[in-house]
Amino acid sequence: MNRSTFNKSVVPGLFAIAVSAYRPKNSEQIWRKLVTVLPSKNAYEEAAYFAGYGKVPKKPESQGIDYDDMVMGPTKRWNHITYGLGGKISEELIEDARYPDIPTTMGDITAELGSSARETIETLVHDMINNGTATTNHTAGDALAIFSNSHVALRGGTWSNLLTPGADLGVTSFQTAYDNFTTTKDDTGKVQIIKVKGIWIHPNNLWKAKELLNSGYDPESNNNAINTIKGLGISPMASPYLTDTDAFTLVAEPPNRKSGAIAFLRRKVTFAKDGDFETGDSKFKVTFRLSVECNKPSNWYHSAGN
Repeated sequence: MNRSTFNKSVVPGLFAIAVSAYRPKNSEQIWRKLVTVLPSKNAYEEAAYFAGYGKVPKKPESQGIDYDDMVMGPTKRWNHITYGLGGKISEELIEDARYPDIPTTMGDITAELGSSARETIETLVHDMINNGTATTNHTAGDALAIFSNSHVALRGGTWSNLLTPGADLGVTSFQTAYDNFTTTKDDTGKVQIIKVKGIWIHPNNLWKAKELLNSGYDPESNNNAINTIKGLGISPMASPYLTDTDAFTLVAEPPNRKSGAIAFLRRKVTFAKDGDFETGDSKFKVTFRLSVECNKPSNWYHSAGN
């Protein structure tokens, strides 16, 4: 920024100069509700999972018991990526700016760069869902898409966290997804207790989601049938960073704190300021280091819509 690009900031007579945007949505840090956030002190992080023992077979009289082995699963690596952005302001603009809303101080520039950093992090984390049916940016530990109907079960067979075919949000599609999700067995074939806590949707789908989850009667029935979905205690969670307007994703708590989708903040959002000796310009920057991955996405169930 200099007096040429911000020429109106150094002349008298303007009523005001203000930023041309509402309060950014990223100040809410929606991304922290999607993933488990962990610190890191390493160049990268890795995680693996395993399948336990199978069911206990009969033991014939006077014969020995059978022995089983646990099965090791794939290892997933979180490679921390550095992100950075900076801005420069000429010393003449700092000296001559006539309006207090012109961002020339460390606090002003930090607010702008911080908004850009938060927007970037929101986009990076939401990409896990936005592109979750592709393998372009992320894969699960089994090298398949985050959302797949053929995830590999370690002791044989497959499991799914993708409604196939995809369907828009409605009573039938929700019930099918919910039933499929909550009856998913683990890698050994054991029954799991999966409690769905929320449904992620684009804001365009929020009204439909609230109608499904909160109506006392079935919103798609003319017979005043009781809405059994209401008693499940599932909360609608709308995010403008989700790009598919008719997709929905059911979310449960991960099996433990270090499973499911994890974001490592190797370096928190950090600001710095320096001066250019020759030009007198003030330089500001923001940087952070982040990695977002998921080894086994067993606490998400997705429908890509129609």
